Amino acid sequence: MHAGWDTGALLEMLGFDRRYVLIPILLSIVLLVSAFVMDLDAQRRLAASTQRVQAQLERAALLNNLMQMLVEAESGQRGYLLTSDPSFLVPYRSALAQREQALADLQRVYASEDPEFADPLQSIEQLSADELNQLEIGLKLKQKAGNAAVEFTRTGIGRSTMMRLREAVMTMRNLEQATLPALIDAQHRDLLLTRGITAAGLLLNVMLVLLAGLLVSRQIRRRLVDAQRVLEERNALESLVDARTADLSALSSHLQVVTEQEKGALARELHDELGSLLVAAKMDVTWLRRQVKMEDEDCRIRWQRILAALDSGVDLKRRVVEQLRPTLLDNMGLLTALRWQLQESCGRAGLRCIEHLPESEPQLSSAAAIAIFRVAQEAMTNVIKHAKATEVELAVVFDSQQLTLTLTDNGVGVAPGRLKASGSHGLLGMRHRVQALGGSWSLAPGATGQGTEVRVQIPLSRIQAPVVVELMLDDPPS
Repeated sequence: MHAGWDTGALLEMLGFDRRYVLIPILLSIVLLVSAFVMDLDAQRRLAASTQRVQAQLERAALLNNLMQMLVEAESGQRGYLLTSDPSFLVPYRSALAQREQALADLQRVYASEDPEFADPLQSIEQLSADELNQLEIGLKLKQKAGNAAVEFTRTGIGRSTMMRLREAVMTMRNLEQATLPALIDAQHRDLLLTRGITAAGLLLNVMLVLLAGLLVSRQIRRRLVDAQRVLEERNALESLVDARTADLSALSSHLQVVTEQEKGALARELHDELGSLLVAAKMDVTWLRRQVKMEDEDCRIRWQRILAALDSGVDLKRRVVEQLRPTLLDNMGLLTALRWQLQESCGRAGLRCIEHLPESEPQLSSAAAIAIFRVAQEAMTNVIKHAKATEVELAVVFDSQQLTLTLTDNGVGVAPGRLKASGSHGLLGMRHRVQALGGSWSLAPGATGQGTEVRVQIPLSRIQAPVVVELMLDDPPS
């Protein structure tokens, strides 16, 4: 607006009466209240969708628990048939004791769902009962005559029942998956509606500020009041942005912790279930090889091929478990895990690795140890993918105040535009992990001007595990 224009003259020129200026303000208030109500309704629908997703997760967990229980019972029964060791029957007896409760839980969580789940659920109940009955038959045959139990197992009846049971479970999962797109679409629409309402509210606020500035432009006092109000609103918006940023940072840290927990759970499940299955399969194959008295060269080659495939499966399982959750980190500590990661990465990429690690380390919390390990792992991944280096140096220093981790390579370096970690999710992830632990992270050229140096500094007070004090009694109680 031109500085020489008079506000009152401008309103008269445009045909406005001053009293009608209140009309858009009232309309804006009505729109804001309506937007608030719509936002509350959208939040309610989002909460309902979240509850449905949680219910689906609960149902999936119950189905997985039932299948795991039956698989462990079958593996234990076979182990007993092979070794006659009663300890193998513990999973089978546990399955007998827990089956009714597991089925009751499934009936409960599917009670309010569509009738189309009824037939697959009934099939699961019948097939689980058939599976346990067949396992019972095998045990009775074992007690009467061991060979009869083995012959009954070779008939494949149990395997057929388990396949049908898996098909029924897969049918249930497919039905669950069919409802997910609708839930996701509903959540997406509600999110878009919430964002639109927020944008509309922000736009209305800006319009009100402009209108207020237009009305008070003739008087210095009202200008000062308006400027003060705008400053307060700006501060409020900045505080809101800071609060939202802190919330997002906390959410990101929580998601990283949950991800590591899920990786650990998945690693344990692979180690326990897949490992037991592979070991049981290898035991069965070894037993079959001893029983089949064939010296044919082709048969011998195929036996060796099967055993080699099982060994490869065990090795693959180990590598996957180590990638998900390094066992060295939990059993031997951070320094051993870092040494293993450095040697593994350098050996795979053909790099020369240099390590400077102390002989001992303080007791670190599990969350801090995995976070520091992931930072070093991501840094090594960047070196292998982008640095074109021939040498990597890892150094860790513990002093009385902090931990300092430095990883340096002699590669091509990092472009100046990426030194602040913008535009790279890997670098952003490293920085966020370190900042969540109260530390500092930096990315800079190497000391010689070549390559890249990643430096992490974290206070020990933020990452040390709490000290457990044990009280020693002079005279133990009788």
